[in-house]
Parts: sequence; C-alpha cells; structure tokens
Amino acid sequence: MLTSANSMTMPSHKPANPPRHLLWIDGVGGFLLCLTPRVTIGHASARPTPDVPLLADVSRLHVALQRDAEGYALEAFRPTSINGREAERASLRSGDRITLGTSCQLLFVQPLPLSASARLDVVSGHHLAYPVTSALLMADTLVLSGGTRGHVNVPGLCQPIIVYRQHEALALRYDGAIEIEGKRLHGRAPLDTGRTAELAEVSLTLEKIG
Repeated sequence: MLTSANSMTMPSHKPANPPRHLLWIDGVGGFLLCLTPRVTIGHASARPTPDVPLLADVSRLHVALQRDAEGYALEAFRPTSINGREAERASLRSGDRITLGTSCQLLFVQPLPLSASARLDVVSGHHLAYPVTSALLMADTLVLSGGTRGHVNVPGLCQPIIVYRQHEALALRYDGAIEIEGKRLHGRAPLDTGRTAELAEVSLTLEKIG
C-alpha cells in the first residue's frame, strides 16, 4: 500500500553508526553487507553516515527500510516514488523500483521467497560511497549460487554457498573443502573479517569498514 509523500518530516533521533562490512567475491565483485533489520539510505556526506550511502542528488536521510516478520516496509522522509507512484510509506515487493528524489533509482529484489534477505541494486547510473553496485540486506542467510536462485549470482558455481549468522559472527556452509589461511575445513567454516575463505570454485573476503 502506498501513501502520499506530501507531508514528510525527518526523524528527530540520530542513531550511532552500526558496523558496516563489504563482502568481496572473487570474479564477481563487492557488495555492501547490511546486517541490521532497519537500514537507512541517504547521501554519503551525512553524519552519521546512512547504512546505504549514495553519491547522488538525495537527502542526508532520504528513506529507511524496516524488515519484520511481514517483509520490508519503506518509510520516506523526502520525496520518493515506487514504480512511478509517490509514496511516504509502503510495503515492498520483489522487483519494485524505488526512485529517490528525481533520478536516483534502486531496484529491490528478493530472489528467494523463503528467505527474508534482499538485495538493493543501484540501476540509475549513480554510485554508492564504496566500490560496489549493490547492497545485501541480510536476515538469517544469504545464498550464493551459479544461477538466478540466489541473492548473488556467481557464474560457474556448481554448489551453492550459504552465508549464515553464527551468534554475533558470520559463517559459511558449503558442500566441499574450505581453506582459510592454510587451514583446511569441510562443510562449515567461520567468515571472519580480514580473512579470505578459499573454496574450490571461488574465494570470499569479509572487510569491516567505517
């Protein structure tokens, strides 16, 4: 459901920046990894920095996305439209195009119906403040696959790779060998910041930023 964006006000609170991470996938590229259920989107120069900082003609805090048991809800603080219709608050569906201001456009995708995780692609030629084109909004798991049935497409990947939460950290699940700094594991392995996980078909590195 969409509602008008004519009377939007900025929130009064200014939460501290949560930790940010980049997930680098060899041969594919980098992704901004957002681990909190509420994700703010705005201009990269804002302080505190939004969770998804954009180099575009957008406000410091333009919109927020909130994930709950029902899915994702968008709350707009500045002019925003979804699929060409102005919106102040709306429930998001996979394939929705979110336009911030007049030109910055994001594509919201939930490729797996049974997963609450989602992906935001910048599709208007604008850029994030990091050398990536997409943000991954992670719930419990992320699926890396060799086809379209995953949050990230890794060409040539025969076995899916699952990134999942393990207490306060992240870990990998993979039907094969995983090597981290010379240590060979099988099936499961931690995905620690600053370390590269080498799998048979690809390597992954988690980098903490900010």
